[in-house]
Amino acid sequence: MIGRSTQIITEALATEWVRHFRKTPLVTSAATLTAIAILVVVGIKVDAHQKEVRQTARLENASYKDQVDRLNEMETNVTQLLSFIDGQKRTLNATQDTISKLETERDRLKPLVESDKRVVEAVFQIQEDRASASIWRERWIGFGLGVIASLVASFMWFVVMKLARNQSTGSDFAPSA
Repeated sequence: MIGRSTQIITEALATEWVRHFRKTPLVTSAATLTAIAILVVVGIKVDAHQKEVRQTARLENASYKDQVDRLNEMETNVTQLLSFIDGQKRTLNATQDTISKLETERDRLKPLVESDKRVVEAVFQIQEDRASASIWRERWIGFGLGVIASLVASFMWFVVMKLARNQSTGSDFAPSA
């Protein structure tokens, strides 16, 4: 019964986390890191408290100096953990500031990109209009050059055939009357 309830709660939390992550991945990641850091701190504090309770029983027989040394060590550990958490918060804030600056820059550049896109599309349209206007002229030029090439080839063929006939008859090239 408890296992099934835990599974249902876990699935609901995971689904909700994924939904938030898809909407705002940075904020969700930051919140998750903060929650993990808080859980770690609470876990460390609970562990420290449990250790302290256990040590109290052991330290009743230990010297006062040992107790002070252990407390100083625990204080150092907690201080280091708090420094780590503060560093993570600063990093997270810096990341958030960077994202905000990038979003502002994107919003500032978006109109320029859109206007450049319109200019490029207009240039392409002008080029397309010019190409379609000149295509018929190119076709007529191609047709005319084809006719001229055909006439030149026919003339050359005629000359070659005339020379071949005249050589076979032994006469020089002379127009026939």
